[in-house]
Amino acid sequence: MNTEFCDYRDKINYSDEKACKVVLAEGIHARTTLWCLKPGQHIHPHVHAGDHVWIVLEGEGLFLSEGQKELSISPGIILSAPAGISHGVENTGSAGLIFASISAG
Repeated sequence: MNTEFCDYRDKINYSDEKACKVVLAEGIHARTTLWCLKPGQHIHPHVHAGDHVWIVLEGEGLFLSEGQKELSISPGIILSAPAGISHGVENTGSAGLIFASISAG
C-alpha cells in the first residue's frame, strides 16, 4: 500500500439529487472521503461503529446530532464524532459545503 496525496479541489463533485461522496483513500484501518453538498442538501444524523473526524474545507452549515444542539460549522472547523454518537450535517449556506471525513473502525 502506498501513501496517497491529492488536492481535494481536483476531486470536488456535486450531485443535484443528494450529498456526493468521493472516496479519496481506503486503507485497512481507515477511509478518507470528501463530501460535497449543494445548498440545502443534508446527511441525516446516523451512527457508525467507528470514529469519524470531519474537517470543514469550504462553505457553512450545521452539524446535527440527535439529542444535541445544532452547531454551526465553517472552514477550519475540525470535529470528532466518537463511535456510537449520531452525526449528520446540513448545508445552510448559499454555496457548496465541502468537508473531508476520516473514518476508522
